[in-house]
Amino acid sequence: MIISQIVAASLNNVIGKNGSLPWKMPTDTAYFKAKTLGHHIVMGRRNYEAEGKALPGRVNIVLTRNLDFQISDGIVLHKLEDAIEHARNAGEKELFIVGGEEIYKLAMPFTDRIYLTRIHTEVDGDTFYPEIDYKIWQQVAIDKQKADNQNPFEYDFLVYERKNNQGK
Repeated sequence: MIISQIVAASLNNVIGKNGSLPWKMPTDTAYFKAKTLGHHIVMGRRNYEAEGKALPGRVNIVLTRNLDFQISDGIVLHKLEDAIEHARNAGEKELFIVGGEEIYKLAMPFTDRIYLTRIHTEVDGDTFYPEIDYKIWQQVAIDKQKADNQNPFEYDFLVYERKNNQGK
């Protein structure tokens, strides 16, 4: 099973502010949906609560330290390793880590691939994506996109893969 992270981040690695995205980029939203639809996704409790519900068409696994936290539209687990094992046992081919900051950091040692939408702007935020260590990660794809009337910033769809499984 491939473990992937999928994220949109500004040039200064901001991924969120006050519990939501600091931009509206419909093409990135569609990209996220196309990549994750039909797969298991792992998110933190705060991400789930910011969304208000499970993302449809995916098996939503919510990680939390809160032993009393329950949801009716997904799976609540308390350890990342349990989430990975659950997806593996279900026959998942590609598990997606969808955030937030703490979950991305926690999952980095297990991650094989990163789908990064680099938004060409710097914004204020309170949630950040970790720096990519280019000694470990190699860019394998780039798709440059121009700003338009729906997407206010230029952006790149980038794909990174771990070099020779270093660090795993």
